[in-house]
Amino acid sequence: METIIKGRYTLKIDRERIAEARERVTRYYSKQKVDRLPFMYHASVGDIPNYNQREILEDTDKLIEQNIARINAQTEAFADTDFLPYLDLAFLGQGFIPSMFGAEQYTVEYAPPFIKGRLMKNIYELDKIPTRINPETDGWGPNMKDICEKFLDATNCEIPVAVSDHQSPYGIATKIIENEELMMAMYDEPELVHKLFDIVTTGIEDTIDAMLKWFGKENVVTNVSVPVPEQNGLIIWDDYISVITPELHMEFCQPYNRRLYDKYGRGHLHTCGPYFPGYIDACLACNPVSMDITIMRGMARYKDDLLEFRRVTKEAGVILKGSPIYTTSESVCSGTWERLSDEELHYMADGGLFCIDGGVKEDGAERTKHWHKLTRDLVNVWD
Repeated sequence: METIIKGRYTLKIDRERIAEARERVTRYYSKQKVDRLPFMYHASVGDIPNYNQREILEDTDKLIEQNIARINAQTEAFADTDFLPYLDLAFLGQGFIPSMFGAEQYTVEYAPPFIKGRLMKNIYELDKIPTRINPETDGWGPNMKDICEKFLDATNCEIPVAVSDHQSPYGIATKIIENEELMMAMYDEPELVHKLFDIVTTGIEDTIDAMLKWFGKENVVTNVSVPVPEQNGLIIWDDYISVITPELHMEFCQPYNRRLYDKYGRGHLHTCGPYFPGYIDACLACNPVSMDITIMRGMARYKDDLLEFRRVTKEAGVILKGSPIYTTSESVCSGTWERLSDEELHYMADGGLFCIDGGVKEDGAERTKHWHKLTRDLVNVWD
């Protein structure tokens, strides 16, 4: 364990463990033989400052202090894990890129900021937004640059920063025009919708390119699902994938998702769901390397869905990430969570799984040992 002191911040990290985990998850993500399957155990302990969203946005020192405290707490509570630290920019909100098109951010205390209203009433007002943005000067771009520079300085560039919550082209578009108007425009004015998607996709690219230029690609994580700088492609947060029909998604969204993957490398596709079984084809058509185990049927995640989801994604060569647990409740918020049997867990892992677990510190070592023993025959499953 090593301690780095930079001004008022004390960062405790284990360089050897981080280097080992980076190599393991990157090899596994590229489907190479590994010494063991990645396993991430989050121990819920530690003295972390309880600053709210407004406080960390208004005071960069509090933001840095809080994030370093989280990294220290995880490292101290359970070091033998493939947990990889980075600065998550989700606190800038889903309206971050739209702010550079002119949208107004609305800051609250206990959630990331969101935008006030929409810049366009309908697709015919497309000329109201710029065709290009400049993160150096527009919207919250300068705020993000300042925050990341201070964080990298405070950590001596030992901990990378992640790309902003760039959503997906569709997600960004819905922050510029109401989703209902956008859906109707897909039928009435498809060429204008494609023009809008081209503009916002370019905005995502301009934002990512600015970060890579400002901070150096060695300090930027483009896929927070597998957070290693310069590796593992791009993450796309396509939260609206189940709002329109799969056919409309493949017509209007898939081309721009794949454009981003073509430029930055195929990576992770996240969607809040529900996306299974009805939207899985639209997800797979984007050609991601990995997807989340998340909300599936309605607001539930049943065992049969989980196992069938593994079968379908395994056939497509897609790696999964998440906690392979399920509930029989119609709501993931109120249901009791159940664990799969060892046989079922092995089935989930066969085909690629970044397993995430969590709980008290005392259980971490045993659960990690159990996972490694359970999956030891899968280290070269792709050979």
